[in-house]
Amino acid sequence: MKFLIKIEEAIDNLILTFVEKMKAATPHFVFRSIDWIKHSPQMAKKKAGVYVPKIRIFFLKVIGYTQHYTTIVKGHIVGVQIYLRSDEFKQRNKVEMIVSPLKKFKTDPVKAFSFVIIMSIFMGSGYFIYKNTEKIISGTKALRAPASAGLEDPILEFKKLKYHVLGDKELELDVTITAKSIEDKRDLEHIEKEIEEHLLGVSIHINQLPPSNEEIEAIEKEMMEKIEGAKVKSVEIKQVLGGRPKYFMQTEKLAAFKDINLQLFLEDTRRNRQIWVDFTALSSNRNVTLFLKDHEIEIRDYINMHVEPVIPQLPIEEEGRQIIKDKIRIELNEYLKKSGIEGKILEIYVDYLIVS
Repeated sequence: MKFLIKIEEAIDNLILTFVEKMKAATPHFVFRSIDWIKHSPQMAKKKAGVYVPKIRIFFLKVIGYTQHYTTIVKGHIVGVQIYLRSDEFKQRNKVEMIVSPLKKFKTDPVKAFSFVIIMSIFMGSGYFIYKNTEKIISGTKALRAPASAGLEDPILEFKKLKYHVLGDKELELDVTITAKSIEDKRDLEHIEKEIEEHLLGVSIHINQLPPSNEEIEAIEKEMMEKIEGAKVKSVEIKQVLGGRPKYFMQTEKLAAFKDINLQLFLEDTRRNRQIWVDFTALSSNRNVTLFLKDHEIEIRDYINMHVEPVIPQLPIEEEGRQIIKDKIRIELNEYLKKSGIEGKILEIYVDYLIVS
């Protein structure tokens, strides 16, 4: 009975290990795509409830307006056809119909002049409106907007000012300076570069990242002293949080190799000696790491067959270690390329090196 339980536990562990490896090898976008597909019906239903009524109303308006103006045009056409078929039109002199309006202009010049003036006014107005449509639209929006919308904020913003703190760490701050009035803000804009230089010259002393509220207040006070003047009302800072650090999930991109043997060529005796090296390879993605771990024997063979002999003076010097690291990195990248693996080796870290 205990034997069966152990077999069952071994099978469970094997399945869990396989599932974890598959999950680690699967790119993140696959999970995001599955999540998006899972929630897409609900999202589509929600969007449909919003946009379907709007689309329906739009098409109803288009159909209604089209039918309305089509009916008007048809009415005018029918009216013209009825008049052309009437006895009145057939009995009238066609030449007289064309000449009679011209005679009216001749016999009544006041009406003719008034007509010309009115038409000129309409044409000039249309041309003026056409040329100034953009100004009219912006003016209309300004009239409709609330009075507070046109007010200018008396603030100056300085984005992503970088400071070195806690030794080698970097702190990015957004600094907002509030002037006492719009006129003061415009005066400060003329010396904006000088203000930025003063802000970058502030010495920041903090004990932690992110800084505490007390440390933020101290920094704001020091900046206020740097740019002290009658035009500045207040200084406010906000830490800019960066993206993922360089070491994000780095442990999952590392593959260690131990007891790798390289050949050392001795020119004077024409003999070979050996270099034993332990190194860790940092890859560009987890797929490369999994491939390296699953093909360790093939990789050892490839390195032994393709890394050329080095001269004896180099391994014990810094330059020699760097040459060996570059040799291993180049050959591993070549092996990945031949194997059709997308990714590359970014860095080789030597853990142990001895010449024998």
